[in-house]
Amino acid sequence: MALPPTVAKLPLRVRMQAAIEKLETLERHVLSLMVVDGLTALETAGAIGVSKRQVETLYQAAITTIAAETGARKSQRRAA
Repeated sequence: MALPPTVAKLPLRVRMQAAIEKLETLERHVLSLMVVDGLTALETAGAIGVSKRQVETLYQAAITTIAAETGARKSQRRAA
């Protein structure tokens, strides 16, 4: 789905910030622990008290939301 032209012209950092703000709190927390702090899914699960599978689901949901909100094409996405 293409972004409206006015949104697509915004700098990527602005689109990323807006996309991250749209995430659920737990998705944002998982993303932060895994991307910023470098924790594995298992370490993240232990840190927040959920299963590894739930962490993986939350992480994938966050990445999918960010990609959709920023207008990233599949060829631009890094494999998770």
